[in-house]
Amino acid sequence: MLRNAIRILQRFGSREGILTGHFDRLLVSGKAVSSRDRTKCVSFFLGIDGGGTKTECVVGDNSRVLGRSVGSTIKIKKVGEDAAGRALESAVAEACRSAGVTPQQITRTCIGIAGSSIPEVTDWTYSVLKQLVAGEVQVVNDALIAHHAAFRGRPGVLLIAGTGSNVLGINDCGESGRAGGWGPMISDEGSGFWIGRRAVAYAMRAYDGKQPTSLLDAVMRAWDLKTIEELVSMANSNPPPDFSSLLPAVLQCADGGDKLAGEILISAAEELARLATIVVRKLWPEISKVNVAVTGGVFAHSPQIRQRFGELVRAKHPGAAVNLEPVHPVMGALSMARKCNSASAS
Repeated sequence: MLRNAIRILQRFGSREGILTGHFDRLLVSGKAVSSRDRTKCVSFFLGIDGGGTKTECVVGDNSRVLGRSVGSTIKIKKVGEDAAGRALESAVAEACRSAGVTPQQITRTCIGIAGSSIPEVTDWTYSVLKQLVAGEVQVVNDALIAHHAAFRGRPGVLLIAGTGSNVLGINDCGESGRAGGWGPMISDEGSGFWIGRRAVAYAMRAYDGKQPTSLLDAVMRAWDLKTIEELVSMANSNPPPDFSSLLPAVLQCADGGDKLAGEILISAAEELARLATIVVRKLWPEISKVNVAVTGGVFAHSPQIRQRFGELVRAKHPGAAVNLEPVHPVMGALSMARKCNSASAS
């Protein structure tokens, strides 16, 4: 009877990857292995998306997602190394805890982070992670994990529009091309930072011309300011304020019919479409079908930007297949960790 019960549990458990009830045991090479020893039989992988606003972690085995966490940003240029290190440690620990594993059981980690081309950023990220987890650590650009999440190694163009913006394309020959992503002061067109900074500029211009707009009050409420003088001081401070935090206020104004806010969102969509066109023309000089995907908070929270962006890209490139459902970059990081491990094993 016991043997029959185990067979039944194996048949159903193997499909879902779990066994339940009092017979929570696995048979490995003819030997019964308790649930406490189960982690010795599998590899665990950690994928991390280190964004400008938040850090997402996912822990999985070869086929399943076992645990997740969301923490604060680890962007050292924004919060400093100490705060970024604490945030990364907390996010990794929470993801492992929810997965039921320890950081020392991680086989391989892949993290995508903005600014990975800067040695200081890459070296710091690698060093901190090597202290937190076991196994190999791979540090790549955030656009690469997002591209992998969207296309799983196949050709396509991926647009990121979150705190910053960036475009990465990879064509059928494996050639890559990028546009944007050169930082908030000279680039990051259509990003949350770009939208917030433009909102302050438009609000001040409306104030000068006595033009009616809800943007000015919305910006001051978002930053908890009382006077125009405080707003001017905040907007011109060094280092600059978090303009991307104004995105929800701008979206709310646009939803309420504010003309200036609506113009800002349309301009953001146009800037993002221009970046996409640059990469498409680099990698697909001849007219052909190209897949385009998007990710980031700007696309996730603004239907107006998504719609206008899709219209513009399709008008410029009739062969483009545009997927406007934002992908999840952290899943690309997890997939890359698994893939690299498989390649190493073979």
